[in-house]
Amino acid sequence: MTSLLYSSTKDADMYYLTKVQVADPFFALITDSQTFIFLDHREYGVFVEKNTNPNIELILVNSLLDRARELAGDSTVVQQLALLIIKEYGEGNTIAVPPSFPLLLAKFLERQRIIINVQQPFFPNRLTKSMQEVQAITSALKKTQIAFTYIENRLAEAEIKGDFIVGDTGEVLTSELLSQEVEHVLLEQGMKNEEGMIISCAQHAAIPHHSGSGALRPNQTIICDIFPRDTQTGYFADMTRTYIKGDVSTVLQEMYDAVQLAQERAIKLIAPGVPFADVHAACVQTFIQLGHKTKDEGFIHGTGHGLGVEIHEAPYVSAGSKATAEIGNVVTVEPGLYYSELGGVRIEDVVVITKDGCKNLTNYPKVLQIP
Repeated sequence: MTSLLYSSTKDADMYYLTKVQVADPFFALITDSQTFIFLDHREYGVFVEKNTNPNIELILVNSLLDRARELAGDSTVVQQLALLIIKEYGEGNTIAVPPSFPLLLAKFLERQRIIINVQQPFFPNRLTKSMQEVQAITSALKKTQIAFTYIENRLAEAEIKGDFIVGDTGEVLTSELLSQEVEHVLLEQGMKNEEGMIISCAQHAAIPHHSGSGALRPNQTIICDIFPRDTQTGYFADMTRTYIKGDVSTVLQEMYDAVQLAQERAIKLIAPGVPFADVHAACVQTFIQLGHKTKDEGFIHGTGHGLGVEIHEAPYVSAGSKATAEIGNVVTVEPGLYYSELGGVRIEDVVVITKDGCKNLTNYPKVLQIP
């Protein structure tokens, strides 16, 4: 079946296909024997220079655009261009499109008697990573770890003064300040902060996706969740550590130990053929056994998600997941506990499923207390 995409490479499926950054939307058509990319003069040369896929045939689209303009009438140039591409390069009048395919374009093509099938996932191979992809994610994680080392050193060099953590030059450490500094560290490593980051403390740490704001407080948990994209490969890292600058109370230590145990049990369970819902259930059961809540507060999110050219992609490690672990899946394992009166704790590593179980790609220490 012929497949058709129309988007920029901000769309994960288009980037997965091309591995080249193209800012404006363009067409890609895939047949059983060939992949065609249609670009104008603005990006044609860039793509020729950077494309490494020998199966892609690049088509300079200008002459097709001229014909599309002549045919446009009440339709748009893009609509007519899509129709010309399907008729001249496709195989038959049935095409598969990703869920992100523009709705108005799909309706136009259907009026032209093109049968459209929405395919999800559009590229099933995205679910299992190649060795090269695993290497790209591992490299992204190693670069991201430099940011965590920076955070740990920054907290270690700081002093506690009253209810504040004060840096070695007298500045109060805040979520905003540390986030800005971390972003600079990431940029130096060729990592881009496209999706934001989380450096949250105290009551903000009790809200899993709170990015954090205001002063970081001593003796309370600081969740650092950093998930940048490698500008060279386009693959994401995703890593979380929880720190306390100062004294660790018994209850916060217990929370941390519970999260770490849940993560260890989940990672030990992951292997080919194991349902991801069972992995999540193992975390839930661990927390229940230790007296923690798993509804409304406590453990209130899924255990993990796939990682690749998107920060969140299939398969998902959650209660509702229908997926079973396969060799080559790369997923996060990130249980957490969240209580409004105590704060939050989360620890996140990335694993790849192997024939014998799974391998932890993060390979970075887990340290709670920063004296």
